[in-house]
Amino acid sequence: MKTISQKMIIGLFFCVFLSLFSEVLLSPFYPLFFSKVFGVEDLSYAGYYIFICRLTVVLFTPFWGFLAKRFEARKLLSVGQLGTAVMTAMMALTQNVYQFTFITVLLLIFKSSYFLLYPLIIELGGEHRRSTLTGVYQAVFHGAIVSSTVVGAWVLNLQHPLHLFYGVALGDVLQFALCFMLLKNIPKLNQQKNIAKNVDSGKNPWGFIIAIGLVVLTFQLANNLVRPYFTAYVTEPTPFGVDLMTSSFLFLIPSVMAIASMPFIRHFATSSRLSMLYTTGIMLLIGSLYLQGFSQSLPIFIMARVIYGFFLAITQGVLELKLFENSKSNHLHFNYGLITSFANIGHLSAPLLASSLVNSYGLAFPLIAAATLCILNLALAKLTVFRLKLSEGFS
Repeated sequence: MKTISQKMIIGLFFCVFLSLFSEVLLSPFYPLFFSKVFGVEDLSYAGYYIFICRLTVVLFTPFWGFLAKRFEARKLLSVGQLGTAVMTAMMALTQNVYQFTFITVLLLIFKSSYFLLYPLIIELGGEHRRSTLTGVYQAVFHGAIVSSTVVGAWVLNLQHPLHLFYGVALGDVLQFALCFMLLKNIPKLNQQKNIAKNVDSGKNPWGFIIAIGLVVLTFQLANNLVRPYFTAYVTEPTPFGVDLMTSSFLFLIPSVMAIASMPFIRHFATSSRLSMLYTTGIMLLIGSLYLQGFSQSLPIFIMARVIYGFFLAITQGVLELKLFENSKSNHLHFNYGLITSFANIGHLSAPLLASSLVNSYGLAFPLIAAATLCILNLALAKLTVFRLKLSEGFS
C-alpha cells in the first residue's frame, strides 16, 4: 500500500483538528447558550441535549464503519463532510431549541462519518509510523479541546451566536476540499481491499474486539466521571475554594499535558511495550485520581492533575495502538467505528453516574469512583486485551 507524505499527514491532521474543534466548541457552555439564544432556563435540557447527541453517535458510528467494508472510506468521508456542512449551516436558521436539537441529530448522523479519517491516516501512514501518528492524534485531540474551550467562551459574547454555525459550515467545506485534494491520488481503496482479501483473509478477532471494547468503555466511563462536576468541586469553599478563572486552568491541565506526551508516545509506544505502558499508566491514573479526590493541598492537587493528564493520553494511545495492531486492513474502519461506539457509551453513562454520586456522596466522589473504576479496568485489560498470545486465544 502506498504511504502518504509528511505534508499530506499534516493536512489530514489539520482536518482532524477542525472537526474536533467545532465538535466541542460549545460543549462546556450549552446551559448558557440555550438560555441566551432560545431562552431555555431549565438546566436539565442541556443534559438531555448532550444525551441525545451521544446516543446518535453511538448508533451511527458503526453504520459508517459497516459501509467502509463495502465502499471507499474517502468517498464516505466526502459524503459525510458535505452533509455535515449543509446541516451545520441549517443550525444557524433554527428558530427554537427543538428545531436546533432535531437538526443536530441530522448533523451527527453525517458527522459520525468523521471517525473514518483517523484510521484512514493510520492505514495510509504505514505500520512504521503508527506510534508517531497515534501520538500526533492525542496532541491534536487535546489541542482542539484547549483551543475550543478558550474560543467557546468568546462565542457566547456574540450578539447573534447562531451565526457562528455559518463559519463552522465553511470549516466543513474546507475539510472536504482538503481531504479530496490530498487523497485523490491515493490508489483506490477498493483495489487495496481486493489485495487485503488475499493477504488479510483471516476472520475478524471478535473476542478481542469485544474485550477491548469493554476496556475502552470502562476507561472512558472512569475518565469522564471527573468532568461534569469538576468546576463545582474546586470552587467549593473547601478544600480549595478557587475562582472560576483558576478552575478553568485546573480543568485544562490534563489536556495541556496530553499534548506534551506526544514525543513520549512516539518514541516508547512500541508493540513490545504496550502492556507495560498500559499497566504503569493506569496505576498512575489511579494514584493521581485518588490524590485529587482526597487531597486538601492545592499544590498536590495540581501535581496530581499534571500526572493524570500525561498518562491519560498515553494509556488512551496504547489502547488505540493495540486495536490497530490486531485489526486487519479490511476490518480496520469497522473495528475502530465499533470501539468508538463503546467509548461513546462510556461518555453517555458518565454524567448520569456522576450526578448520582454527587447527590449521594458529595462533589469529590466522582474522582474517587473514577480511580476505583480504573482498578477494575486494569484487571479487565490484563485478563483479556494484554493476555499472553491474545491473537491466538481470540481469533
